[in-house]
Amino acid sequence: MQYFVLACALVATALAVDLTHKDCGSSGTITHVFSDDCTDVVCKLKKGRSYQIQISFKPAGDVKAMTASLAGVIAGIPIPFPLPQSDGCVASGDACPIAAGTEVTFSEALKVEPSYPALKLVSRWKLTAANDQIICVDIPVVIVN
Repeated sequence: MQYFVLACALVATALAVDLTHKDCGSSGTITHVFSDDCTDVVCKLKKGRSYQIQISFKPAGDVKAMTASLAGVIAGIPIPFPLPQSDGCVASGDACPIAAGTEVTFSEALKVEPSYPALKLVSRWKLTAANDQIICVDIPVVIVN
């Protein structure tokens, strides 16, 4: 049974689309940014649907705790967006503590509310710990009707 679960996880990862992204000041290394819910490298987010983002990374130093945050960057201005799970360790599969250089995958699901305007923006995801910005990644997205 455990091999079946592993095989399913590998197939799901293989089918995930690598999203266009840019590092915005990470101390760690971003290894993979993907979503099973997007079919293009620039994700088109349809109003009323939920989307899951997964960011694989390797922290530069040991991590005991981390906080996740998201901002929508519109016209260069970051607008904070509440996350259902702001504990980065929990959203990374209760991975903490994490040893430096160990690859971990952060995963968060969000609903695109019908009230959101249709527009192009950058979603800026951060995982921070104390005074360390473990990852900062900008992902361009388009909200569509």
